[in-house]
This record gives sequence, structure tokens and C-alpha cells, in this order.
Amino acid sequence: MSTYIIPELTNDQKQLHTSIMYLQLYITNAKLSTAEMAHYIEMTKKQKERLVKEIYFKNKRKKEFYTCADGRVKSYNPQFIAPDEESLINKLYDFYFCNTFKAVYKDWLKYRADTKIVSGKTIEEDIGIWTRFIEHSELSNMQVIDIKPKHVMKLFDEWTGNGRITRKDFNNRKAVLNGIFSYAVLNELIDFNPVLSLSCNHLRFRLPTAEKKAYTIAEREALLAYLKTLEPDAYILAIMLAFYGVFRIGEIKALTWDKTDSGMITIQHQLVEERTLQNDMTLGKPKRVLKNPKGNPVYSIRTEMLPHEGIQVLEKMKSLNPDGEYLFMFNGRPLTTETFNRRLKKYCTATGIPYLSSHKIRFTSASMLYNAGMKAIDIQPLLGHSTLTMTEHYIGQRVVERDTSQMSQILT
Repeated sequence: MSTYIIPELTNDQKQLHTSIMYLQLYITNAKLSTAEMAHYIEMTKKQKERLVKEIYFKNKRKKEFYTCADGRVKSYNPQFIAPDEESLINKLYDFYFCNTFKAVYKDWLKYRADTKIVSGKTIEEDIGIWTRFIEHSELSNMQVIDIKPKHVMKLFDEWTGNGRITRKDFNNRKAVLNGIFSYAVLNELIDFNPVLSLSCNHLRFRLPTAEKKAYTIAEREALLAYLKTLEPDAYILAIMLAFYGVFRIGEIKALTWDKTDSGMITIQHQLVEERTLQNDMTLGKPKRVLKNPKGNPVYSIRTEMLPHEGIQVLEKMKSLNPDGEYLFMFNGRPLTTETFNRRLKKYCTATGIPYLSSHKIRFTSASMLYNAGMKAIDIQPLLGHSTLTMTEHYIGQRVVERDTSQMSQILT
């Protein structure tokens, strides 16, 4: 299929399109007699025919559609085929005028969900960005062909203002726009992606606040000491195990007893909650899915040796749940990440420790290993990372309080 670019509409054509939209709205909502209904439908039909033919035949020498041997009617560039001319005109009208940015977004979202080229979590994040930051902008209801770089830059300026958001937030929002426009280019709705033509050097961003990504060793010890005073259950033991290893929370949830053998533990799966995209473009209820560990399974499926305390946690959990489908189950059900983090926050509050999510425990353990002298290249396989760069993001966290007197002592 050759690339087809919808031409710019003249002012008269824009007015005609507006008239058609009002007629369609009137037919849908007004109380009309049969004769009145027929009159307005015929009026809409004639206006559609006039508008579509003006656009379609503008640069064509032949001013009529091609009729096939079987009687069907066909258009070229854009190429459509229909049983009759009226149906073909309706197809062309939809092609010219029903590609709003919002409609393209929905097609893009559905394509990604159907092909599973990204995770359900990524789709959920993209829906959130669209709903909060793009859906109510002027871009949403514009025809994608009419969106120019100036419209995109206007939205960028509204987002950033005089440093309203961080560069990371901006890049996340921009990535969604870029994905939608790229999809439109690939499907020949537009010939270029306006996001890619823009320089963002003039935009001002809020400086990110210093983010604490790991518990200190003292905080870790205090939390573990407190957890040992509580009546153990699956969540308490799972939190303890997280501090005794470098696991993802989904990997802990997927553990079964046959994964443990004299201190060795094999990570073969992760248990995650995924939400499926519904026909109305909302996400359904979370469903548990057993998958390979995150990332390249060549690296993420791995065997590790636990410390003695970690083995004790596993044995205790086995005694509480001897016959469960998974080792860590609470009231007969697998653990959920939401409840894990809610419990973790509760115990942090009880011990006066700033709360960090379950994933930050992984940062904590990795940084402790690095500070103890392990090389990054040896920590990498424990984390299940496919690249050393990923590991280096985890191991550079401070797990010991900084000695503010060091500089004065050294520079004496």
C-alpha cells in the first residue's frame, strides 16, 4: 500500500465537515418524524458525498471511482473496496475524518495489548499517563493529520511551565505521545512524527528530589529484629526472606518447596498480577499469572545460596503451609504485592523507619554485597540481570550513614 497523506482542508471543506457533524448529532438526539429523519439523512449523505469527492479526486485525472467486474466499487490511494458507491464514500469519510488522536491512541493501545510487545504493567502505566495528562488536552479530539509540531510544543509548554515537572516525568509523557504518533506513521495516517522534529532545550524542569533507594544496614537490622517479635505469617516471613536475599517480590510469591535444597534456592518463575485490556479501553481486574522471571530467562532463571537465617524462614513457612500450591500463601491464597508493601509500610512505621517499597529491599541487599567487597560482575548473576549496567544501577546505594567529618579529617 502506497503512503497516502490526507490533504489540508480548505475553509469551505472544514465548514462542510462541521455541518455534517452537526447533522449527525441532530439525527441522533432530536425527536424527528419519519419524513424529517429521511430528509436529514439524505442531506447528510449528499454533504458527505460532496466533501469526500472533493478530497479524493483533487489530484486525480479520472473523476469517478473504479467499478470492478463483480459490481463492487473501488478507490485507489487510499485503497478501499465496497459493494456500492455510497458504502465506499462512507469508508473514505471515516478514513479522512475518524482518525482523531484519541482514536489512534486506542488502536495503538489495543495493538500493543494484542501483540504483547510490552508488559501489562507498561500498558497500565501508559493508560494512566494518557488519562491524566493527554486525554483532556486539545490534541485528544484533533484529527491526527491536523496535529502540527506547534500543537505538541504547546502541550509540552503546558506540562513544564516554569519547572512544574521533572525531566523524568516529562520523558514518560513524551514517550506515550511518541508511541502514538509512530503508530500513526506506520499505519500511513501521517507521513512524519511531529514529536521527533521538536527541540526541547528551552523547556525548564523541576530538579528531582534526592531519592533514597535503599534501607541502611541499621534500618534493616531494626526491621528484622522487630519482625522476629511478631507471630509469624506468610507476609512477615516473606518480608524477612526479601532482606535475606536479592529477590524480586514476584519471585518470592512463586516459590515452591521443591525449589529449596540444602541452602540452595532456584528462581524459575515469578507470580505477577496482570490486568487485561477490555473492549472499552479500561483494564480488567488483576489476575495472577505465573511467568518466567523478569528479563532474559537465560540470566533471570538462576540458583542462589541463602544464609542460614533465610533457610530458617523457608522452613518456618513450610511448617505453616505444608501442602500449599506455593510456599508463601496467606489464608490459602498466594501473596499480593499490594498487601506485601502495605505490611512493610506498617512495620516501618512501628519501628520509626522511613518506608521504602519492596523493590528497594533488592537495592539494599545488592548494595550491601557491593559494600562488603563483592564485584559488580559477581553480583550481576545473583540479581538475574542480563547486563552489568543494570546491576550498577542497584549497587551504588548508601547503606551506611555518611560520615560528615571525613573531609575535614582528610584535608587537615
